[in-house]
Amino acid sequence: MKNATLIAMISVGTIILIDLVQIIASFFEFYSMSLFRVFGILNLIAFVGVLQFFVKLYNKQKE
Repeated sequence: MKNATLIAMISVGTIILIDLVQIIASFFEFYSMSLFRVFGILNLIAFVGVLQFFVKLYNKQKE
């Protein structure tokens, strides 16, 4: 459970960091469609890390 919690915390931090980078990039008109796709893939990977935590929590509660 500790590993799942650590991965979830890193994933949430990554999601927040990606959002901040997107906001900063939009202010400087550096934002493009390819960058949007890269951030979308990184967000998806980060949400998989959060999902793993909830699956572990559900399995632990089921026991």
